[in-house]
Amino acid sequence: NNSMLCRKKMVERLRSFGVELGNNDLITSSFVAANYLKIKGASAFAIGEGVKEELMEAGVEIKENKPDYLVVGQDLNFNAEKLMKAYEIVKNGAKILATAKGKVYFEGERLRPATGVWVNTVEFITDKKAKLIGKPSNEMLETIQLFVCSPRKQTVLIGDECDSDIMAGKILGYYTVLVRTGIDKEAKKVKPDLIIDSLAEIKV
Repeated sequence: NNSMLCRKKMVERLRSFGVELGNNDLITSSFVAANYLKIKGASAFAIGEGVKEELMEAGVEIKENKPDYLVVGQDLNFNAEKLMKAYEIVKNGAKILATAKGKVYFEGERLRPATGVWVNTVEFITDKKAKLIGKPSNEMLETIQLFVCSPRKQTVLIGDECDSDIMAGKILGYYTVLVRTGIDKEAKKVKPDLIIDSLAEIKV
């Protein structure tokens, strides 16, 4: 559900850590949002540079005035000016797409506000509900199924949020692993198959 970077830049970042993969090996909520809008032939205004770049890469028309959709992604520079722009756009008829609804996440040892904070703020001020496009939305799960070719019972989903990651894995019928590097340290309503402290515990 990370929408901080577009898919291309995220692949480059992972490669810098020694992870070999291509664009088609990575599914992000921004990518799913871009495909959703492209299929609809809809225009959009984006909050978050990563989302904006992904939409442009997909050929989605970016409009400052009266777009069909407002897409809310991660934006650590979110401010009052952007909030009022979002308010204006939604009041002019735009629907809201949320790339994620998480509250906080860790950046090293530091807690940061997640996309859900901006989504909730936009929902509050506009009195409109956002459509979730990230995990565990149907759009995200359908995209995962298109890209992941392994049998469900032989597929592992590893994540650090029960409500999004583990929930998505359960719906898809995957083996789920909660890693305690995020906010969720123990299972919530959605129970993972395994809980670990670090990815280093996984032997491939």
